[in-house]
Amino acid sequence: MYRLGTVGRLTGDYVHAARVLEQALDIYRDIGSRTGQANILYELGILRRVTADYPGAACLLEQALSLHRDNGDRAGVVEVLNEAGTVHRLCGRPRQAMACHGQALGLARQIGTSWEEAHALAGLGRCALAFGDTAKAEDGLRQALEIFQRLGAAEATGVSAELEAFTKSQPAM
Repeated sequence: MYRLGTVGRLTGDYVHAARVLEQALDIYRDIGSRTGQANILYELGILRRVTADYPGAACLLEQALSLHRDNGDRAGVVEVLNEAGTVHRLCGRPRQAMACHGQALGLARQIGTSWEEAHALAGLGRCALAFGDTAKAEDGLRQALEIFQRLGAAEATGVSAELEAFTKSQPAM
């Protein structure tokens, strides 16, 4: 059921996606599945971010993070930390974003999840850019791009374009 909510989120039918995800959350609560609840809260957090409800997204992601930590689900923790970092960055809180992405990076490397490692590196690069540290920004984005390309991840295209736009805007040395 929650995959239907994810499909709704991806197709832009946010109202339907929210309804399906909230139904799934109720079911997971009824059956006592903390993992299911954490996953749905994460998906609802993404949905709230996509619809620019950043306070709502932050609240849902904090709940998901707590459940994943309680469950000992380190992969879930990494995923939520990266999403929380994105929300903080979009809210103009780059220090909090860097903290989230930094934690995600360390844990992603510990558990060997390259995809989340790349997301953390990209997030850290974007945060560095917010602080005006262009060298760190470029380094983070380049490392992320390399991993995404190695994995054949769709994110490589966006990061590549972002990096290209960033490097073109820098004065020649």
